[in-house]
Order: sequence, then C-alpha cells, then structure tokens
Amino acid sequence: MDLSKLKRKDVIKKEISYISLYLPALILFLIFVIWPLIQAVWVSLTDWDGISNEYNFQGLTNYFTFFEDTYVLHSTIATFKYTITVTIVQNLVALVLALALNNQFRSRDLLRTVFFLPSLLSPLVVGYIWSFLFCDPLMKFGKMIHWDVLGNNILGNPDWAIFAAAFVTVWRSAGWTMMIYLAGLQNVPQELREAAAIDGAGTWRQLKSIVLPLLAPTFTINFILVFERSLKDFDSIFALTNGGPGDSTLTLALNIYRESFFYSRGSYGTTIGVALFVVMVVLTLIQLKFFTKGEEKIE
Repeated sequence: MDLSKLKRKDVIKKEISYISLYLPALILFLIFVIWPLIQAVWVSLTDWDGISNEYNFQGLTNYFTFFEDTYVLHSTIATFKYTITVTIVQNLVALVLALALNNQFRSRDLLRTVFFLPSLLSPLVVGYIWSFLFCDPLMKFGKMIHWDVLGNNILGNPDWAIFAAAFVTVWRSAGWTMMIYLAGLQNVPQELREAAAIDGAGTWRQLKSIVLPLLAPTFTINFILVFERSLKDFDSIFALTNGGPGDSTLTLALNIYRESFFYSRGSYGTTIGVALFVVMVVLTLIQLKFFTKGEEKIE
C-alpha cells in the first residue's frame, strides 16, 4: 500500500478522535446555549405574555419600545453603577488579600479559608442576611458614631443603596477572585524577586516592576469574569432591595424579572435580556482586546 495513503488514513483517524472528544461538549453547547438564544430572539419578536401558549409575531415593536423606555435608561445607569463599582473594588480588595496571603506565616491557610468561605454561600441568602444587618445592627452602629448615611438605613437611601448592594457582592465574592490572584502569584518566579532584592529593589519596586506585570493574564481573567457576573447579577440585589427605593437599584436583570413575571410581558422582558446579552458580548470583547494589548506590551 502507498505510504502517502497510510499517512492520510492516520491523519483522518486522529481528526476523528479529536472530533469525538469535543463533539459531546459542542452538542451540549448547541442545546443549552445556542438553541435557547435563538428561541429568545424569536420570542422577543412576538407579543407573548410569558404564560399562555398563544402569541403573535409583531416584528421589532418590542425593540422600538426598548429604546423609548425610560425605565430601561434608569436600569442601565443603575446596572453600570453597580457593575463598575463591583469590578474595580472587588479586584482591588482581592489583589490586596492575595498579596498579603501569599506570604509565609502560621495562620495563612486559615485566613485563606475564612476569606474564601463567603463565596460558597447563596447570593440570595447573603442578601437577606445583609438586609437585616443594614436595617438593625449597622443602623445602631451608624447612630453611635454619628454617621447619618449608615444610621438611617443605607438601603433606604436612593443615593447609596446601589453602592450598599455592591459592597455586599464584594464581601461575598472577593475571596473567589482572591484565589485566582493567588494562583497567578504562584507563577511569579521567586528567583526574580530574590535577584531584584539583591540589586536593592524594595517591596514596592518588586511589586511594580515584577509581580504586577507578570499578573497581567490574571488581571484579564478576573476583570472580565467579575464584570460579566456583575452585569447580570440578580439574586443578591433582589434580596436586598428588590429594585428600591424608588427604582434606584432597578438593574437590567431585575427589570427583566419585573417585565416578565410581574407585568406579564414575557416577550418584552426577553427583549431586554437579548439586549443585555449583546451589551455583555460587546463589552467583553472590548475588555479582552484592551487587556490582551496590555499583555503584548508587557511581553
């Protein structure tokens, strides 16, 4: 038999084996991600109420309503306030914790566990617990230290409620982000830091010139993951404020819930969901482009 034919058969066998490995995941992805997305787009073009089996095709009517809806504008502003606050603060807190807990000391593993544990709790449960804390113990503490913002129930303040919700999310999720930073710190060669120390570089100089540049891929992962999670966060805000006071914490995710289940406008709620999905994809791609450019400059 011709040697080239044998090689071609071997290549085909390898390709088939590769396809057999990722085909199950591809099928699951098509069934549970792509097909629901196609259905969502179709539903957004109808007048479905979210309950009945009857609906009529109405084209882009829901999308025209979407761009004219003042509630969408308010919920978009609230969503970005929340998302930007959580993304920046959570990454900053997680990075500081990771740098502190990357050093060798006796209770390091215990502290890592303590900071990571809140991320294992249900966001809904955490939201209800913190809603009680804001309404009673923290109010008493705020009055004790004469801080009016905290002393008058911060969740009832339209200017501060969204930031209180962001604080709760950071408290719950910072440990999860911290573990990713810790994993990134394990890839920083200790020899580089030791050589820099010998050359007279202090801790801050080592951090600025060695550690942070080598953490660039970890920054990319964490910023994108936290941003994407915060943009679609629902349960913790629902438990804390349910969009109040005065719709000041009505995010796009909460708006989808209200339109779909409270006002029985399932098709319009789906329209907001499709728009949120598009925004997430676009902003994620922009972030990915920005961070990967930064990594290329460092390399």
